[in-house]
Amino acid sequence: MTAPKSLLRPALVSFSALALLGGCTITPGTDTLAQTDPLEKFNRKVWNINSKADKLVMQPVAKYYNKKVPEPVRKAIIRIFANLEEPFNAINNLLQGKPYLAGKNIARLAINTTVGIGGIRDTATKIGVVSTVEDFGQTMARWGMNGGPYFVLPFMGPTTMRDAVGTGIAQWADPFSYCVRECHFVPNAATYAIAVVSVVKMRAQMAESGADSFLESSLDPYAAARSAFLQHRRAQIMDQDAPGNKSSNAAITDADLSSSGLDDTSSTSTSTSTGDPALDNAVADLESKAKGNDTPTPSQTGQTSQTSQTSQTSQTSQTVNMKEKSEQAITAPTEKTISPDPEKKSLPSPENSDLGQKKP
Repeated sequence: MTAPKSLLRPALVSFSALALLGGCTITPGTDTLAQTDPLEKFNRKVWNINSKADKLVMQPVAKYYNKKVPEPVRKAIIRIFANLEEPFNAINNLLQGKPYLAGKNIARLAINTTVGIGGIRDTATKIGVVSTVEDFGQTMARWGMNGGPYFVLPFMGPTTMRDAVGTGIAQWADPFSYCVRECHFVPNAATYAIAVVSVVKMRAQMAESGADSFLESSLDPYAAARSAFLQHRRAQIMDQDAPGNKSSNAAITDADLSSSGLDDTSSTSTSTSTGDPALDNAVADLESKAKGNDTPTPSQTGQTSQTSQTSQTSQTSQTVNMKEKSEQAITAPTEKTISPDPEKKSLPSPENSDLGQKKP
């Protein structure tokens, strides 16, 4: 009976908060202080330490994981973790006053746990029940709490004061995280394995998305990472990251497992992004700024199209003229050969010529 009581505790805390916030509509908080980065000197020191540790440990582990673990297995692991996050997604959607989306989270959990074999197959997305991922940091932002200062946590990466508090609360309010830590029927070895796989999974997704090469090519990797993180979080808070508010875990469709035999979908996936459109857009925006924003204006686009049409027309006319000339060149010799030449005399036959007569 210990396990059920431990599972009820975080649920009671969450629904009590929901009752207190019922009917409240608050403007989402901003990240103005985080953008000014008052702790930049401290953050850069921690960033340098994290970068060195990442190059020595996490990057080699992530590369080995991506190389040795087959892609269908990696996709299945991501889906399993995404399925286990659905109860906390439902709690946060309720706390934000979105009961319909919370219902979709519960429906996804039921469908993917049963038909999807514990989340290995994302059957719910296939039938149109798209994931709506919310964490407690987003919930506090929707309540009107500002982000506070931006800072970099040792060995954990960028965050804000609000998101750091949300992560700490999630360890107690998230049914999955709480059960992994407190439920007695989960062995300690399994608890450590889940934590390690979760970290390696996240780092491998980052490496596979091309974020490493993007940061290495940036003039200021720290500033680039800060800008991308804040843009990404703002899009998540405002539910602008994708239709259905899909996360990087839930954005993987059944096509990703088609080649493995774990799914029956015949389509293929060619995307090399993170799966999170908000993060992809933030990275693309930063890359365009770094290149000098060479996007053509509408007038330039019109001039280009007119030039291309003119060149195509001239090429077509030249091709027709060349074709006519070639036909004339082929026909002229033929007519000259067939028509007789009046100036030429016919050659005498051997019988009528002197050469054809025998001497006596």
